[in-house]
Amino acid sequence: MADAVWFTGPRTAELKSEDIPDPGPGEVQVQAICGLVSAGSEMNLFRGEGNLPDFSAVPNVAGSLPFPVKFGYQEVGEIVAVGPGTTRAVGERVFCIHPHQSRFNLGEMWVSVIPPDLAPERAVFAGMFWVGLNSCLTTPPLVGDCVVVSGLGVIGSMTAYLARLTAGKLILVEPSAERRARAGWIGADAVVAPSETANVVEELSRGRGADLFIEASGAPPALQTALETTGNEGTISVSSWYGTRTVELSLSPEFHLRRHKVISTGPFVPPHLAPRWDMDRVREVSWQHLAQEDFPSALISHRVPFADAPRAYQLVDDPAVETQAVLLEHAT
Repeated sequence: MADAVWFTGPRTAELKSEDIPDPGPGEVQVQAICGLVSAGSEMNLFRGEGNLPDFSAVPNVAGSLPFPVKFGYQEVGEIVAVGPGTTRAVGERVFCIHPHQSRFNLGEMWVSVIPPDLAPERAVFAGMFWVGLNSCLTTPPLVGDCVVVSGLGVIGSMTAYLARLTAGKLILVEPSAERRARAGWIGADAVVAPSETANVVEELSRGRGADLFIEASGAPPALQTALETTGNEGTISVSSWYGTRTVELSLSPEFHLRRHKVISTGPFVPPHLAPRWDMDRVREVSWQHLAQEDFPSALISHRVPFADAPRAYQLVDDPAVETQAVLLEHAT
């Protein structure tokens, strides 16, 4: 038997038990160690705001929209059994694209073997790191660019960390004072509230506007700010998923005169890079950065025992609680 998180109604998460058979051909069975709650896609579904066009295309999920659904994509665990024809071995620790569950079977294509010296609570950030990495691969911050990153959740923080490697000026935008205070590790030139964005971009870009504005907050008004503060021929990179929320934009003459490029990014490397950036390379780069930077200390704001997993979603959903990365810890 295993327990799994299910969203059973608007803003309602429950643990449900299910039988776990022996792994089939090409499958592994994983005993979970820890998981990371996605404040974007998972919370959209938790709130009943998910609008995926084809839920069946998402790996390893169950149920149907809007409810009940079992959805998630960030679990770290240890392989405890393998099915016929697999190349993985019992005892390997792996990052899994799978909903939050204490034990589960999945195809080995959805597991990534973690380097033996990388702690599980570091490895669990891999999925969100991939999103941030893909944002910077799709819309690369050039050397000397004035880059704005809106939203200091996990994905925004990861993206800002990577942008800092090349940006000339890096401006971080976040409404939460606590998140702004926690962002010192990134080394940005300015960390500001949304109302301060225009003035700071004007000053640090010397009037040119942002060269690249990365919208990772999931807040629809932030996209309007991006349009208003990005300079001529600038790029607006959107890694947020807004779900069913309406994004209303005012396309002023400046939008056309500045010839902005608005580009969506997500978890997949763009096709033109695929010949050189396969998943093995993405994993290799991710493990290197996850090993050298202490993301858990910088980002984990709450640790919740898996037996109390529904509370994790209530914490993230409560505007009075300043969450950032919420870790689900399985009993081991």
